[in-house]
Amino acid sequence: MDKEKLENAVRGRVAQLLTERKITENALAAGDAAAQKRLNRQLSHSAGITLDTLLRILAICPDVSADWLLRGTDTRQPASEYYNNINGENVGVKNDADVINRFLSIIEEKDRQIAQLIAKL
Repeated sequence: MDKEKLENAVRGRVAQLLTERKITENALAAGDAAAQKRLNRQLSHSAGITLDTLLRILAICPDVSADWLLRGTDTRQPASEYYNNINGENVGVKNDADVINRFLSIIEEKDRQIAQLIAKL
C-alpha cells in the first residue's frame, strides 16, 4: 500500500474515533491554538499526521490501541494488553508508552538500515 493510502486509512480511523467519541480538535489540542491549527491541517488532508497527533489520540483514548490506530487491526484493546499477550505469551510490555517506545526504536533501526542501503547505491 502506498504512503498516501496508508495516511488516508489512518486519517479515516482518527476521524471515525473523534466522531464516535465526540472529541473536538480543540479538546485533542488541549486548548493549544497552534496544536489545534496543526491538527486541523492534518485531519483535513493538507498535512501528514504526525507522531504528536497519534500520541495525543492515544493519551485521550486509553482504550484504543496504537495497532488499531495505525493498522486497523485488533479489537481496540489497549496496546499494553495486546502486546502483553502476543500468541498467549507475555512479552513484558507494561503500558502504552512502552509500546510507543518499542515502535520508535523499531522505526529508528529501520531508518538506520535504509540509510545504509542508500549509502551503498
